[in-house]
Amino acid sequence: MKFVSLFSGAGGLDLGLEQAGWDCLFATDFDPAAIATLNANRGFRLDGGRAAFGRSVIEQADIRQLSGEDMLAKIGMPKGSIPLLAGGPPCQSWSSAGQQRGFEDPRGRLVDDYLRIAAEIDARWLMFENVRGLLTARGIDGVPGSALARVRQSLFQHGWQTRVELLNAADYGIPQRRVRLILIGYRTGDAPELPRRTHASVPGSGLRAWVSLESCLGSIRRPDPEEVIRATGKMALDLQDLPAGTGAKSPGKAEATRPGGHWGYKQGAFIADPRLPNRTVTASAQQDWVRDPELGLRRLSPRECAAIQTFPANWVFCGKRTDQYRLVGNAVPPKLACRLGEALADHVSQDGAERVEIWEGLNPLPKRLQGAISYTMRDELRNGASRRAAVKRPLTTAIL
Repeated sequence: MKFVSLFSGAGGLDLGLEQAGWDCLFATDFDPAAIATLNANRGFRLDGGRAAFGRSVIEQADIRQLSGEDMLAKIGMPKGSIPLLAGGPPCQSWSSAGQQRGFEDPRGRLVDDYLRIAAEIDARWLMFENVRGLLTARGIDGVPGSALARVRQSLFQHGWQTRVELLNAADYGIPQRRVRLILIGYRTGDAPELPRRTHASVPGSGLRAWVSLESCLGSIRRPDPEEVIRATGKMALDLQDLPAGTGAKSPGKAEATRPGGHWGYKQGAFIADPRLPNRTVTASAQQDWVRDPELGLRRLSPRECAAIQTFPANWVFCGKRTDQYRLVGNAVPPKLACRLGEALADHVSQDGAERVEIWEGLNPLPKRLQGAISYTMRDELRNGASRRAAVKRPLTTAIL
């Protein structure tokens, strides 16, 4: 089972797929630190002794200048012969951290190049990961949900139906409450199942308990003192009396239905609760803080963030510390990618089984996802005008 990868980053999605038995033939990214990381890990030994990226063409490229025809030529494969195209375009234009500018952000328009290459390669399946903000993101018409609708409609016009879900990494044994949108593109009648969750916040019915941050950090080496980032100045004062699981609050943004303010936690000012899976690891150096019994109050290190993401302890990350935080935070957790790859591989092994789909047009989103979009529309009617007015005033940015 073979795949090609776009926006490969530090290789989280690719590594997980290879752990599930898939074979990466081509991986590309625009970031030099990402390409250096992929090359540094070429030959990484997977379970069973197989070498990761053993046959991969790894290439630094701008996707806007990359063609599916050239990609296929470099790996010696004809159009329509690649089972899977994996990779998610940059998420910043759809996330709260990136101000949700969507298609107005040049990074948001890279989705179009992903769709173009998908059509040029004509893969059997597509695996697309992005922030959950893409679910309700506004397209050029300004309507919540229309950005994702545009992506799905474009894929449908090229022959792919799409299945969309929001998956929480913690539900798959990953020590991180990281919710991401997963889109699987498939041909009508060839719809694979997504993996069933194995963990829950309240275990039972065959589900195990979420994996805690404490358990994760206890399994790896503690950072050396010279690697530690400590709180200083106002940050130290803001955090000194806060209990774990809380953070310094940002100023409340007054809204029509929230006259007292719609507050959040200041970015980089949250103390992790070791009893729970960590919050989402971000792509910046402003990670959550931990109260270390030996080293005191400190930020999570790049290597600890990599462990939270479920990268192997000896997976190499190239570049400066800020590069490493970015590469780790932007990655798909390999363990989640492995579960997705296993589910798709199970589907391949069942080829020939009867599959029935009744949709003549683009299949609808699940009701719970449609409900989230409807809620965003109602909230926009109630609070949109006051929220846009608040943006004109200088406020501290918060990630919720």
